[in-house]
Formats: sequence, C-alpha cells, structure tokens
Amino acid sequence: MSRQKISQSELAEALDVHQSAVSQYVSGKSGVVFDKVEKLVELGITPEELFGEIVGKKMRDAIIKDYLSKSGASTGSATGEIPNSLEIVKEGLIEILKRI
Repeated sequence: MSRQKISQSELAEALDVHQSAVSQYVSGKSGVVFDKVEKLVELGITPEELFGEIVGKKMRDAIIKDYLSKSGASTGSATGEIPNSLEIVKEGLIEILKRI
C-alpha cells in the first residue's frame, strides 16, 4: 500500500471488500481470498509481495524466461533488463492465476 500510496480503505474499495478484511490481510491474520489476487496484481502488487520473496522471485524469473522463449526476444541491453518487465510479469502472473 505504501508503494502504491493508497490507504487500507482505498484498497478495500478496489477489492470490493470491507476495510477490516484488508486490515486482516496486512496483519497476516487472514489470507487473501483467491478471487481478490487477480485484482491485486492488476493494481501492481508484485509476485514477491503476494507470495513472499523467494517464491515471488522464482515466479518472476519463470514468467520472464517463458516470455523470452515464446517471443524469441533478447534482453537487448547491457544490463540484461527487459523493457516493461513489470508488465510482462503482471500479465504472466494473471495467466498463471487463471489456470489454477
């Protein structure tokens, strides 16, 4: 929420849940209901933020690797960064969630 600069109330409105549900998500007292995960991804929440650092990084790497193999694209930069990689990961994560 701090990265997106939104309050618990604003996130609750975006997810169509009560603010107390968001409070429980944030505190870890309750897990996020599956149908809300896709909305969180659309709001720009990263795989690391959703699933934890290790799982999220593995998921991000797998999504980018899959994207590169399907597109035949190369990174095209000396730093090895893929243009719009966050968008690629967001789209890939949504596709994974739809298959679960």
